[in-house]
Amino acid sequence: MRKFMRFPPRGLRFRSLLILANALMLLAAFAPKANADLIAYYNFEGPPTTGSPVNLDSHPPAVAFPSDNTMTLTFGGNSLSAVTPGLPQNLAPGDPAPNLTALGLSRSGANSPAHFDIPLFSSQGFFQDMTVSFAINAQGNGFTLANLYYSTDHGATFTLFNTTSIPNSGTIIVSALVPTAANNAPGLEIRIELTGGQSNGSNLQNVVDNIQIGGTIVPEPATVAGGLLGVLGLCWFQRKRLIRSVRFRRA
Repeated sequence: MRKFMRFPPRGLRFRSLLILANALMLLAAFAPKANADLIAYYNFEGPPTTGSPVNLDSHPPAVAFPSDNTMTLTFGGNSLSAVTPGLPQNLAPGDPAPNLTALGLSRSGANSPAHFDIPLFSSQGFFQDMTVSFAINAQGNGFTLANLYYSTDHGATFTLFNTTSIPNSGTIIVSALVPTAANNAPGLEIRIELTGGQSNGSNLQNVVDNIQIGGTIVPEPATVAGGLLGVLGLCWFQRKRLIRSVRFRRA
């Protein structure tokens, strides 16, 4: 003989609460959220990129993948050099690489304006509330201005958002907020432009190091939707099992 149970046994009630709690935790894990991160980081360490005396990939602890975010330079190859050691300013916390290398610049007059273009087409998602910073050392007769631009169309057009004067000697950190108009752009690119070059000599005039792009990462909608569908499927499966287990009991 079977009896209908209005309420499940205490153990099954506890189990249902546990299933619900796990489902909610999974939903929270897949819900869109913005996490503060180091998006891209250029410390110029490691094997040189082809055509360059230094490595131009993004490095840990940044989240950007090197294959997606290799920097490009509009600079004569004979005007670039690897400088040892690297600059100690603007190092990223947790940088696992030894600070052995920085990028040296000469012939600033012949290479003005000089562009450092950073693509941010990452599979990690979209970016918001971004900052740009880097260290630059001056040793006389080098560049006098650092201009920062952003592009939302894969570098077809750029918008100026910051200009900083570079002194004739010493090291400064250039830092600026990226305008909110660049938020969530799928074709985002950041440009550092150095202008006002004063010399065509081969002597070292400027040293650049530790370029950081910071901000928050928002997962792509497709990634979030896929995760939510998976969680909903798990909840439905567990619900059917729970209903079958508590519908009847033997006397």
